[in-house]
Amino acid sequence: LTDFHGMELTRDKLCSVIKKWHTLIEGWTDVRTTDGYTVRMFAIAFTKKQDNAVSSNVYAKASQVRLIRKRMVDVMNAEAGKVALRDLVKNLIAESIGKEIEKR
Repeated sequence: LTDFHGMELTRDKLCSVIKKWHTLIEGWTDVRTTDGYTVRMFAIAFTKKQDNAVSSNVYAKASQVRLIRKRMVDVMNAEAGKVALRDLVKNLIAESIGKEIEKR
């Protein structure tokens, strides 16, 4: 467990998910786990084009971005605040927190 230093996306993966004509939403929070560790978590989200969309762009309003960012931070605080660091790392690897953010 002491070997865990962090997780991040590689540059090529990050460049492949960023697209033109979409809104990029980033959020971060400091979370204290149940075993006393403080973890700084970052999340990144993108707007998605709907099936019946006519417009070529899928931008979000500033108020929508704030709401999405708030929900992302709330989910990260809720999911990471109730587990130990070892279980948090397992959840991050399994991407369960990301799937929970997508649901909301």
